[in-house]
Amino acid sequence: MTDIETNNLIVRPFIMSDLTKVFQLSQELSLAKWMPDQVYKDEEETAGVLDFLITQYQGSLKPDEKPLVLAIVLKNTNELIGHVGLSPYKNNIEVGYAISDEYCGKGYATEAVTSLVNWALSNLETHKILGVVASENIGSRRVLEKSGFLFNNESKQIYHGQMRLCRKYSLSK
Repeated sequence: MTDIETNNLIVRPFIMSDLTKVFQLSQELSLAKWMPDQVYKDEEETAGVLDFLITQYQGSLKPDEKPLVLAIVLKNTNELIGHVGLSPYKNNIEVGYAISDEYCGKGYATEAVTSLVNWALSNLETHKILGVVASENIGSRRVLEKSGFLFNNESKQIYHGQMRLCRKYSLSK
């Protein structure tokens, strides 16, 4: 897996030296609200998660079988500001993402999602990527829509450990 560069970002594999920042990002209010299963209790738990994600880079990249989660880094400062990834979802691939509260609303999530899904559709054996978001998460819905995803449907489902009304989107080659 090579880095993906955009105008403002570098989307790259996680490294263990990202540990403290990943833990700090997991403590932000937006993550607790939208992805409570990604809030870590301490750096030890975070290290376990990072170790798992890093091992997924080995071998072939098959996000329909194992997650491919990458760091989002500001190009001009090298600051880690979030993550973007592709993961198995009901015999498909789902895109997921989170940006630090401080950097929300600046277009970085859209830039990261767009770059990763375009890379995946060009370089991996996939023709379709799904996006699933909580219906009330307007910002996350906008990210998918600006990244070219099309709305499919809305239904209740378990989402990050909670029953929620969710919107499903898709993007195809």
